[in-house]
Amino acid sequence: MPVLAYSLANDIKGSWRIVFVPDELHLYVEFRPPGADPDPADWMSVDDFLAWRPKGALHKDALDRLVALICQAMSEP
Repeated sequence: MPVLAYSLANDIKGSWRIVFVPDELHLYVEFRPPGADPDPADWMSVDDFLAWRPKGALHKDALDRLVALICQAMSEP
């Protein structure tokens, strides 16, 4: 099954994405500059991403979006 990715926040510097690898049941977060290929070595766990204090507006937007996605998923019946 292919890797699934969802954009959390982006601007001209790059994008924060959540990445799910269904075959391995792994969920990661990555920051990728424009034009860069995904690099699994740079992916971080969701736990690590949630533990960081935002390092700027884009990072905060990505964190807020991820938290909103989690809350939405957990509130649906």
